[in-house]
Order: sequence, then C-alpha cells, then structure tokens
Amino acid sequence: MSFSRFCASLLSVALMFSAAPSARAAHEAHTEPKIQVGIVLFDGVQIIDFSGPYEVFGAAGFGVTTLSVDGKPVTTAMGLKVTPDLAFAAAPAFDVLLVPGGDVGDASKDPRILEFVRARTKGAKAVLSVCTGAAIAAASGVLDGLKATTFKPYLDKFAKDFPKVNVVRDVRWVDNGTVITAAGLASGIDGALHVVARLRGVEVARSTAVRLEYDWKPEGGFVRSLLADRYLPNLNDVRWPADAKFEDRYAYGDRDQWRARILVRAATKPKDLLALIAARMEQAPGWKKDAAGAVWHAQQEGRSVRLAFTTEGDGADGKGYLLDVALDAQ
Repeated sequence: MSFSRFCASLLSVALMFSAAPSARAAHEAHTEPKIQVGIVLFDGVQIIDFSGPYEVFGAAGFGVTTLSVDGKPVTTAMGLKVTPDLAFAAAPAFDVLLVPGGDVGDASKDPRILEFVRARTKGAKAVLSVCTGAAIAAASGVLDGLKATTFKPYLDKFAKDFPKVNVVRDVRWVDNGTVITAAGLASGIDGALHVVARLRGVEVARSTAVRLEYDWKPEGGFVRSLLADRYLPNLNDVRWPADAKFEDRYAYGDRDQWRARILVRAATKPKDLLALIAARMEQAPGWKKDAAGAVWHAQQEGRSVRLAFTTEGDGADGKGYLLDVALDAQ
C-alpha cells in the first residue's frame, strides 16, 4: 500500500470513530469552551428547520436544548409529536438561539415566544432563524433595520409584513453579526455550519459537514430564489373554474430552465383552460406571444425567456388531464 493510500485509510478510520457521537454526547456540550444552543419549538414547526441544525450543532460538539413555551409536546407541520427538554421559564443561558420556521401564523403572534426571542437575543453570540422563522424574529423586533432572507415563496409577503427589514432575495443566508437568517428548509444546515465556523473555526465546520456527508459550500451553493421559476408570471389571479382542482405532479429546474406538470380535474376543456391562461398572459408585463400563439416570450434580467403551456389528455375518462409548463432562459 502506498503512503498516500495509507494516510487516506487512516483518516477514514478516524472519521469512522469520530463521526457518530452518542445521543447523550450530541445533546450535551463536549467542547472547550462549552457552547450551548437553545432551539425554540412550537406547534406547526417544520421538522428539517430544527432537526438539520440540531444535527450540525450536536456533531460539532455543542450542547443542544429544545424548548417550548410550557415544556409540553408540540406537533410539527407534518404531524410528528416532539417533546422538548424544557419550558421557556426553566431555560438556562444560551450562546446560540435557533428559531425555526414552518407554519408560523400563530407563533409569530404569540407574545411569549416573541418576548423569549427578544430577551435571549441580548447577550447571545448568534441567533439563527431558518425559513419562515424569520417572521418570528422580525415580529420580535430583532431584525429591525437589518438585512434578512427567508423561504422563497414567502419573500414578497415577508417584505410587505415587515417593512423595517431589508429583504435579500438571492442568497442562502444573511449574517448581520449576531442575527443570522437562512433561507428555506435545508438552508438551515448551511446557516448552522456558518455559526459553527464563526464560533469554532471553518476547519471544525468543514469537518462537521464531512461527518454529516453534507456538501457544504461556505460561499455559495444552492440558492432557491435564483432558479428559473423566478421568471414565471403570477397566475394566481386567473379566474380558474369554480370546480377546478389542481394537483402538482412535479416541478423542478435550474437557473436556465423550469419544468412543471399539474393534474387538472375540471369540467372545463383543456383548450378553454389554455384560453384562460392566455388571457392572463396578455396582461402580464413584458410578455408577448409568438405568431402561432402557443409560446410566450419576454426579456428579463438581460435574458431571453421562452414559456409554453401545453395539455395532455382531455379528461373524458374522469381522471383529469395534464397541464405542462416549460420555461427556458438564455
């Protein structure tokens, strides 16, 4: 065996023994100096928003404590029951406070949660909001006058609801010094790794990412708001048939293209549905249809954007028909 292969094998063995600390070790701080993290939980919280960062902080050797207003179990947005460690009133001091997102309609109006976030931000080394958790942070006032980001579909509403916050739309996370906001869902993992890098060094953060088998890109990576569906016109105000039901089959893409398929169940025929869409597209600023009327074109951000709506099937079998959306940007 060559020396380089021997070193690689040795490193793999070291990682094998160090990559999976016991559950108790991940929950308690085992770094010097000890770093303590508090995670706010509430009914409607999104699982990945707190569990992803929890794994990061635990793997980095931080102590992690979960909290709810009264210490009672909470139900996540997907129905998982979670029992927190402590109630707010029994919470010790924390170096890091995590505010996850999810269905935050009630949490962002709960004075007990807002006061806890506001009070614990004072003296904290880092406060990290994830996804729509930015709404809780903003409602508490800790984002006033600062830059922030959030879940891509929530950006416009967030900007409208919190005019004192400077909304940033094209990043994975925003660091204001103490208060850090991460975009949607898995962005919280990046935000947590950024906190680890701040408090323990980028080498420890990189090592933590390797342990979690996470492809961490500190200066970039996946930014949801930069994908090509940002060019799509708003069709929310189309007067859809009253009996129409829509079921997403898929939606995916990158910065240059977007593909979506929707199952439509309605008495309205496919050609009439396309006519409704065309009527709305004619009102969309900057969009023009080609001579055949089947494809729409626009210039956005210096790019030529092509958009087509097509259908498949006629719904005569009672199972509905498919609406396909294809967008390409050059």
